[in-house]
Amino acid sequence: MAAAAEEVFLQLTILLSVAVASHFIIKRFNQPTIIGEIGIGVVLGPSILGYIVHGGPPPSVGPTLFDPVLITIFANLGAIFLLFLIGLETDVRAIYQKRNIAVAIGGVVLPWAFGFLTAFFMVPNDSLMVGTAETPRFVMATFVGATLVATSTAIAAAVLLELGMIRTEVAGTIMGAVIVDDILGLLVLSISLGVAGGAVDILSILYLLGVSIAFIVLAMYIGTRYFGRLVTWTQARGLKVGLTHAGFMVAMAVAFFAAFMSEAIGLSAVIGAFLAGAMFSNTPLREDFHEGVAFLGAVFTPVFFISLGLLVNVWTITSDLLLFGIVLLAVAFVTKLIGCGLPARWAGMSKAESLAVGYGMVPRGEVGLIIALVAQQAGVIGPDLFSIIVLVMVIVSVLPAPLLRKYLMMIPKPAPEGAEVSVAPDPKA
Repeated sequence: MAAAAEEVFLQLTILLSVAVASHFIIKRFNQPTIIGEIGIGVVLGPSILGYIVHGGPPPSVGPTLFDPVLITIFANLGAIFLLFLIGLETDVRAIYQKRNIAVAIGGVVLPWAFGFLTAFFMVPNDSLMVGTAETPRFVMATFVGATLVATSTAIAAAVLLELGMIRTEVAGTIMGAVIVDDILGLLVLSISLGVAGGAVDILSILYLLGVSIAFIVLAMYIGTRYFGRLVTWTQARGLKVGLTHAGFMVAMAVAFFAAFMSEAIGLSAVIGAFLAGAMFSNTPLREDFHEGVAFLGAVFTPVFFISLGLLVNVWTITSDLLLFGIVLLAVAFVTKLIGCGLPARWAGMSKAESLAVGYGMVPRGEVGLIIALVAQQAGVIGPDLFSIIVLVMVIVSVLPAPLLRKYLMMIPKPAPEGAEVSVAPDPKA
C-alpha cells in the first residue's frame, strides 16, 4: 500500500512540474497553455517516452508510464472544475437561443456525414479485420463519423478564460451550442450502436432526447430556485459559527451530484458540472466560488489536457492508415468550422465573431474519445484505427487554439461589472 502511495505522489510531482514548465515554454510563443500541456502528454506517453523506455514500440495502447486510474480520476476532476468555473460566468439563457441550436446542428450534421463518407471510401480493408471477424464497412464508417460530432468544451473554455472573454457573446454562443451539441452527439452514438446491432431503436433515441432535455431544464430550474438559496443560507450560517467555506463545500457537493446525474442519464459529467456552476452564477457568492474553484483547477485541469496526449500511440498506426488520417483530420477541422461558423454568421454575428465560434467548436475531446472507445470495445474498430482516431482528436484539438485566440483578440472585451462605459459624442448633435 505504501509503495502504491509513493508511486502516486511521484507521478503527481512529475505531471504538475512538467505542466508548469510547459506553461513557461508555450508562453514564450504567445500561445494558449493547453497546447503545451497536450504536447507534454504526447512526450510522456507511449509515442515518445514509452518508446524509449521499452526500447521500441510499447506493447499496449494508452499510458504506459503513468497509472491510468490516477490519470482518469485527475483528468475527470480537472474537466469538472473547469466547466464549473465556466458555468459561473455563463448566462444560462444563452442555451435556449435559436442561434446556438443552429450552430450545434450545423456542427453535428456536416462532420458526421463527411466523416462517414471519408471512412467508408478510404479505410483499408485490412483495418476492417478486428480479431478474426470482419466489421461491415457501413458500421465502421458510422462510428468513425460519430467520433467527429461532439465538441470539447474544455479547449475553447480554457482560451476564453485565459483572455478574460467568458462574458462575450461568442462565449455564450459556444457554451450554449456545446450543450446542444453534446445531446446530439449522444443521439448519434445511440444511432451508431443501433446500426452495429442491426437496427435503430427509435423509441430509445426519443427517450434519450426527452430525458436529456428534461434534465437540463429541471437542473436549471431547481438549481437557481433552491440550490442557489441553499448555498447562500449555508454560508451565512457558517460564518456565524466560524465556518468560512461552508457554502463553497455545499456548492462542490452539488457540482459532483450534478455530474453524477448527468453521467447516469447518458450525458457527459462535464455538462452536469457546467449546469451546477450556472446555478450559482447569479448568487452573491459567485466571486468567492470562482476564486476557490480556480485554485482547484490549477492543480487538476492540466492533467486533463496532459491525458489527451497520453492517449496517443503512433506506433500502432500502419502506413496504409496515414493518408486516411490526414484526410480525416482535414474533414474534422473544416466541417466543424463551416458547420458552426456559417450559422453564426447568418445569425448576425460579425466575421471575427463567427470565425471565433467556428474555431471554438472545432476541438474534439472526451465524448469523441468515448465513442471511439465504445467502438473498440464493441469490436467495430481495431487498435490501429482506434489510434489514428485518437491522434486526429488530439491534433484537431490543438490546431484551432491559436486561430481561436487570434479572432477573439479582434473582438472588444466586455466592460467590467460596475464600470462606466464611455460613449462617443454624436457628431450630429
